[in-house]
Amino acid sequence: MPISFVRIDDRIIHGQVVTRWAKFKPCNGILVVDEKAANDPLQKRILEHAAPPGVKVGVYTVLEGVEKVNKARNAKNSYFVIVNSPITLEKLVESGADFGKDLNVGPMSSRTSTKQIAKNVSITVEEEAAFDYLHKHGIEITFQLIPDESATTWAKLKGGR
Repeated sequence: MPISFVRIDDRIIHGQVVTRWAKFKPCNGILVVDEKAANDPLQKRILEHAAPPGVKVGVYTVLEGVEKVNKARNAKNSYFVIVNSPITLEKLVESGADFGKDLNVGPMSSRTSTKQIAKNVSITVEEEAAFDYLHKHGIEITFQLIPDESATTWAKLKGGR
């Protein structure tokens, strides 16, 4: 299980991911797939230094991410894959990346043209379509901010609307 955790979080790397989730899921490295961060040298450098000592971080474009994610699936070390939008994961799947069948959704802040669907989760129409795409591709989508909170699935949220 070299990819131990896949998460959508608009903050990308922060305390909850590296401290709380890492206690429940093994993690030797973090693969961040984010076009904006990968193309911004300052943001990339900040993210690369955001993990605790001993945890390597790579920041990649979607194209680079496909290769890195697929390579991580067969690695001896365990990796987190973190993105800030389901649209990025949809692009990864469309491009041939296989990050497994479990997806955790953390905070997605309220923005223009979003609707709140869960605690600390607001999505656009495009993000909803991306979640539907991932769900149709057999990915179990779980909304859970921290490990000790109860989880809600995409299917349950969709059924309630």
